Amino acid sequence: MMQPTTFLLLGLLLSLAARAQQPDPEWPCVQVLVPELVAAVVWPQVIDESISGTWRQNDSLAAMAEKLSDLDEVAESERQLIAEFVTEIPLDARSYTLNRLADGIVDLSNRRRARYIAGIKRYTRQQISIASQIESTLNLLANMDVQAGSGDPSKQAEIEETLHWHQRVYDQREHAIQSLCERPVELEEKLAAVLRELAQYLP
Repeated sequence: MMQPTTFLLLGLLLSLAARAQQPDPEWPCVQVLVPELVAAVVWPQVIDESISGTWRQNDSLAAMAEKLSDLDEVAESERQLIAEFVTEIPLDARSYTLNRLADGIVDLSNRRRARYIAGIKRYTRQQISIASQIESTLNLLANMDVQAGSGDPSKQAEIEETLHWHQRVYDQREHAIQSLCERPVELEEKLAAVLRELAQYLP
């Protein structure tokens, strides 16, 4: 009969093997890793390269881009804010100005999203480190089983307690990964909602 430690080692190795087969072993999410969002995916007009980044040169645009890239939701107050901002833009400059604003919102959202992705990868590296500790401890216990009767029972009990603690930490952190993986997705959904609202004012 297989020992409990053998089952634990088998499950851990299968988990690590599945992760290692991913294009990026530090990316644990079921969602495909897209390093950066492109404006063309979420904005109906082509943003010319000549205006890329120019939103930073205008205090009003920069402030609005900051506000709209950091929303929890597009509620009535945010819709009113966008409407008031757009009505101040002359019609002949509206397309140009909104393209610059959309560029800023996407840029700032990508920065925030990059922090989420870096955090997820850092979390995964920590999981890999814990898994390595578990694997080493399991191998140590397996060798002690082979040499049954010649070891110190109290030492084996201490090692098993350490193993169980590491396993609990690993399992708890694995459950938390899903919520971490949702953060970039939620940001993308909010970005799309903001830009949809803004795009209604394009001439």
